[in-house]
Amino acid sequence: MENNTAVNLQEMRELNPAERAEIRNRYQDCYFPHPVLEPVFWGKREKIRIPDKKAIVDYNATEFNTFGICSDDYKIIPYEDIIGLVEQTVSGIKNFGKIEVKPSSYLDGARLRVNLSFPEKKISIVKGDNILPKIEIFSSHDLSTKLKGRFGAFQLKCSNGMGVWKTFKSFAKRHLQNLYLADLSASITEGLEVFELQTNLWKEWSELKIPQKIYEELWADLPFSTAEKARIEVLPEIGTKLLLPEAVKSDDLNLWSLNSVLTQFATHEVKSELRKIDLEPMIAHSMENIYQKVNSLKRK
Repeated sequence: MENNTAVNLQEMRELNPAERAEIRNRYQDCYFPHPVLEPVFWGKREKIRIPDKKAIVDYNATEFNTFGICSDDYKIIPYEDIIGLVEQTVSGIKNFGKIEVKPSSYLDGARLRVNLSFPEKKISIVKGDNILPKIEIFSSHDLSTKLKGRFGAFQLKCSNGMGVWKTFKSFAKRHLQNLYLADLSASITEGLEVFELQTNLWKEWSELKIPQKIYEELWADLPFSTAEKARIEVLPEIGTKLLLPEAVKSDDLNLWSLNSVLTQFATHEVKSELRKIDLEPMIAHSMENIYQKVNSLKRK
């Protein structure tokens, strides 16, 4: 399909049952709900139907599971169709090598995340610390998330996927609006094109030392509790075994290592999948603030 082709979600070709089954078979680790729109009623004795409203119910759930309440105009887009759309889109992206697609759902199928990774685009930040570009695409059945995405990186020294995140120009189209495949393709391409520029900044982070005063102040800007701070400060960095308090005391803590330890904690120590997703861009935002503070201090 041409990149400049606009596809209206109300009119896009829905996958047939065999095509959806084929996608489910290929991604057996991902839970695929079966969302259906059902009428909504109220009243204790006499049941009165609420006009113009429907409940989004998962027919695949072992127990009754309602994702949310929507208007009559809402159109359900099955996760299989979203994944098929993503696969179709990335198949047309050239010059970035192989693209791996890995979907997963969470909150009992209420939300979907599709990871795109690029194993042939490895870049080294410091010796022994390589990263790959990574893109996450989100959708939902609980009305919380529009079709949207964000750009970041996968740190290879951690096989379970420690995230190092830099938000890029997002793309987001509500199910009730037009979804332009060109937006999806162009946003992915744009993110990959700025990846090298971002890695140059991360390399600068690896040489930017965090003074004791800044280190003591930065925790107020970070999205962690006092108890979590204590756990983070005894967490060795994967590979180097660096501990934050010891490194800052010896004037050996740089912004890249600080970022790595924080994202390592968020990925492996935080149990809630929802909080992990929320933490990643919050850490990235805090790192950018710290970068500005340290550079401002150096200029004085």
